[in-house]
Amino acid sequence: MDKVNMADVLAVVDDGGDEDEAAAVTGVARAVAEILRTGIREIHLAPGSGARETATTVLRELERTSTLLGVLADGAPPGVMSWWVVRRCTKPVVLLPPSSVPSVTPVTRGTPVAPHHVISRVLLPLDGSFEAAAAVIETARLFTRTGVDLVVLHVFDEVTVPRFWDQAAHARQAWEQEFLARHCACPGVRLELRSGVAGEQVVSVAAAEHVDLIALGWSQHLDEGRARTVRETLAGARVPVMLIPVARHEETSSGESGGRERPAR
Repeated sequence: MDKVNMADVLAVVDDGGDEDEAAAVTGVARAVAEILRTGIREIHLAPGSGARETATTVLRELERTSTLLGVLADGAPPGVMSWWVVRRCTKPVVLLPPSSVPSVTPVTRGTPVAPHHVISRVLLPLDGSFEAAAAVIETARLFTRTGVDLVVLHVFDEVTVPRFWDQAAHARQAWEQEFLARHCACPGVRLELRSGVAGEQVVSVAAAEHVDLIALGWSQHLDEGRARTVRETLAGARVPVMLIPVARHEETSSGESGGRERPAR
């Protein structure tokens, strides 16, 4: 397949930060670009730049028409400014939690070698809302078309756990088939069901399944009580996390929200 013309993956490299972190950002950007059949473009953040100025620059580069998505370390731009970027960006952003950054082997002149990151299995948590499914479906289709093993995760809590949970296996199988047909109708997708705290289960299943990337749809809200799953995933994950903005719709009386926190947000 030919590479996409005039489009790229943006790698945000902090020249004043850790060399391992910078190399990991580049490596993950290359891995994503391989899936997208496109190239990467790097921007380098100069040491000593102001946090707001840095974040504004990164957001401007992400919003360029040619940018498909961005890759940056969680904390580069420094501190909470990485959240400032992902809350405002209309494109997917891959964040690298500190625990996902491997040590790299330096070569001559002290230049670190970007690790060869391969994305062969992706975890896609879905909360059962049509908004979240709509936000991630194109990404899911892209992964499956390029041969990536896609594992969908749905987490129940004490309120949403269905009656089949302790019933016959055929009832569970029928529910799983309907869930995938409604929310992720892609060939070869596998569904994992868990019960408990969504963020904890995302981290646990990601480790158990040896995934290379977690893809999360989220509402871009960081108000109190919101984005709990996103925060917990970034705090505990040992792999990069792709945050995909969920389209913001006006509140309706359809009852889709159900008054509960949605694991994908």
